[in-house]
Amino acid sequence: GAREAGRNYCSTHLPALAEVRSFAQSELKTIADLCEVPKAEGAFYFLLRVQSDKTPLELVEQLVREHGVAAIPGTTFGLQGCYLRVSYGALQPLAAREGIGRLVQGLKTILR
Repeated sequence: GAREAGRNYCSTHLPALAEVRSFAQSELKTIADLCEVPKAEGAFYFLLRVQSDKTPLELVEQLVREHGVAAIPGTTFGLQGCYLRVSYGALQPLAAREGIGRLVQGLKTILR
């Protein structure tokens, strides 16, 4: 589908994607004491290394139930430790801002 749509289609979406990535990085920096956030230069997701004794699945379940935000446990990708994959590429900027806000607030509440 991408080849049929062509570069022009993709180019129109890059500024919004960059805006969301920048916002997410900025918000996630506010909880740098709770998790490591590697740069996501070209990806559509962040792979957070969370400082927690909880399993990634426990943390994800709590985020969904108590804060209305979803992430994918890093164990899904074979990672050891408490990693969360947080995708943002398919979201509109307002939805991404809302989701990142819930994620940051949820991690602050759960981990502090």
